Amino acid sequence: MEPKALVEAALFVADRPLSLARLAQVLNLSEEAVGRLIQALAEEYAAPDRGLEIVQQGGGYVLQVKGHLAEAVRPFAPGQDIPEPVLRTLAVIVYRGPILQSEVVRLRGQRAYSHVRELVERGFVRAEEEGPTKRLSVTKALLSYFGVETAEELRALLESPPG
Repeated sequence: MEPKALVEAALFVADRPLSLARLAQVLNLSEEAVGRLIQALAEEYAAPDRGLEIVQQGGGYVLQVKGHLAEAVRPFAPGQDIPEPVLRTLAVIVYRGPILQSEVVRLRGQRAYSHVRELVERGFVRAEEEGPTKRLSVTKALLSYFGVETAEELRALLESPPG
């Protein structure tokens, strides 16, 4: 089997970012080799006639639709359902972020720890160590998902009526 095709297929089927270490382990390749293969694939996808891109996100790599095409193909996407409690935790981070994880837990309860972990794994939230807790903020991936460039634009979008 062609190693580059294996890396591409792994990125395609994964539902969260894949690290070099994880790809190397599962595909029985060195991290350096995986890095070179990802770079080669990223260069191929960078062509203007390609609809996908490889981006670094949440400590790994994802294969995703290019941002400027996302809205046009959204009707074809399978449900990307995020459970409502996790969405509520994300809303707190969007509206109050950057925010300390301890404050999110105070507002949302102990389950917020697992919600934050899921949001970080999905690449939607960045968690940076700050003393005994973490500072949480939204990522470019989340902004791209909603087709905006700043957290302020995202807040405005979420506050606007549907339609």
